[in-house]
Amino acid sequence: MAYYDYLNIPNEPAVPGMNYWNGYDYYNTAGEMPHPPRPPKPEPPPVVCPQPKEDYYTYPANLDDALKLIEKAVMGEAHDIKFYEILMKLCGKDDKDLFEKIIADERKHAQLFRTIYCELTGHVLPDAPGEKVIPPKSCCEGIEMAILDELDAVVKYRRILYAMQDRRHINMMVEIITDEQKHAQKLNLLCCKNDCANECKPPKK
Repeated sequence: MAYYDYLNIPNEPAVPGMNYWNGYDYYNTAGEMPHPPRPPKPEPPPVVCPQPKEDYYTYPANLDDALKLIEKAVMGEAHDIKFYEILMKLCGKDDKDLFEKIIADERKHAQLFRTIYCELTGHVLPDAPGEKVIPPKSCCEGIEMAILDELDAVVKYRRILYAMQDRRHINMMVEIITDEQKHAQKLNLLCCKNDCANECKPPKK
């Protein structure tokens, strides 16, 4: 027997990648040598996001306030319509069509609010009470009051929109809000047409 002819050592490695007799590979140790487990990477600290002082954006916490705002909007339906009917007479026949369209929109809004309220609560709101309306002193004063009222309504109606989850209710609220914005823009044009800016200025001393 030759000096290097060992009976128990094959000429070719029994396992590919094994280059010597007891299975250890001096030339390819990268995949064979055990590595100690690596410590897990530390988790980044949670980010604390700044929050608004008043949160009326989160559903369902904002739903109760939204329903109360709908009740107030519907209960003020008769007042708003009467106010615009008085204003229409003060401002003359030329602007009658504009006010008739605004009044029609206000009636439509009341109906949409009633639909949303009933579908959310299962209750039908009663008819709006007839309220006494104090007429404005002039067309310009009434227009200014109406513009402020329309813009204030937009702020309130947005808070109702934030509580809506159904796509149909969201569409209704978007229509109501954009109508109110349209009313404010038309009334502003009417204010310019009637030169209300000069009329409303305080008299010079």
